[in-house]
Amino acid sequence: MQETAQQKIRKLFHSNSGNRPLFYDFDLYDISVSQKLWSTDYYCRQLLSISVNQFHVLPSPSETQSSGSAILQTPMLDISSYCRYLNLHLDGFFMNSMSALDTLAHELFILYQCHQIPRNIYIGRAKDMLLNEHPYSAVGALLNVQLSKPWFTEFEPFRHCTTHESLIRYSDIIYRFDHVTGQYKLSRKIKLPDNPQVKPFTYNKNRVASKYCQSIFNKISWLINNVHGCTLRDIRARGNIVPIPP
Repeated sequence: MQETAQQKIRKLFHSNSGNRPLFYDFDLYDISVSQKLWSTDYYCRQLLSISVNQFHVLPSPSETQSSGSAILQTPMLDISSYCRYLNLHLDGFFMNSMSALDTLAHELFILYQCHQIPRNIYIGRAKDMLLNEHPYSAVGALLNVQLSKPWFTEFEPFRHCTTHESLIRYSDIIYRFDHVTGQYKLSRKIKLPDNPQVKPFTYNKNRVASKYCQSIFNKISWLINNVHGCTLRDIRARGNIVPIPP
């Protein structure tokens, strides 16, 4: 299996750094980036696979019998549980997806030997640090482009909002029973608001939750992989010295 850019960076850091506290911090964040990206993928797959028919409520024996004979009845739905699980997976997705980028930011502050490390580190602050202290860095140029694109500026508010409120309400779930298949179907797809920071929510962008999360996961996965690739390029430009000197 071909060695990834992230694995190559880790190997170079282990062979270069003699600073044990720095070594510990790098390992912590390097592993955490992979963990949080895996968790993002997990919650995305849960959103793609969840079905309203997983939440049937079984009728009691007395409801399924009439004069000693079983009768066919339309199964009931526990729609409140369905809604809770949707919000659970959305919360997990948005928290982990943004955390993957912010954890990557911690790794970048270590790799690029930042002179002053702020108390709170976010991916945007990593971009600013690179542009100020490493103006010719390939990672800084990449982040400067990607973090200004609509996909990121529209995505970022979702993480902040999931810490305070739920994105899906019971009233958002409209469903019907198909007597041919014996299954429930959603009458409309579960949508995410255009901007979760603007109340009341609007849905003009027709943002289907599962498709949107899949798209965001692909973009974040691509960005993290390319940040590691560009970091490796910066390391090589400095003669394979890690942390990268300014």
